[in-house]
Amino acid sequence: MPNKTRPLLPIQALLIIYLLPILLNVSPAYLWALEKVSLKTYPNKGVIVPNPMEIAKLPTRKTYQVNHEAFNLLFFFNDKDIFGFILKRNKRRPIHFRWCFFRTCEESRHDYKKVLAEPSNPPFADGFFTIPYPLYLPYGFQGIEFHSPD
Repeated sequence: MPNKTRPLLPIQALLIIYLLPILLNVSPAYLWALEKVSLKTYPNKGVIVPNPMEIAKLPTRKTYQVNHEAFNLLFFFNDKDIFGFILKRNKRRPIHFRWCFFRTCEESRHDYKKVLAEPSNPPFADGFFTIPYPLYLPYGFQGIEFHSPD
């Protein structure tokens, strides 16, 4: 015996086409086992440090996190070089780095400055950056500052 299928009645078609999607969208999110995740906020992954910071006060062998209004970044400092990763940034503003001659990071002609990211340009591959210590300078530094000029 052949199996005959009945055509859908207009009311059944209306239910399937219009009401079912509405009911599925109105149901609470916990029924779908979905969790909202914000990609704009980052958990603290390192020791949060003030910006600017004094090098001598940084705990050793830690990862540090700098939270600025224009960017968030993680970095590791091995007493010479800095290795870091930009977590979040406002691409309309640049990110600058400065080795400070003074502990308070006052402006000095002896400061060493480097641009990490220009406005509307990618910083480096995957947001990773390195800042080598300038060994050719006959003096040392006492502070570090990451900033974003307006």
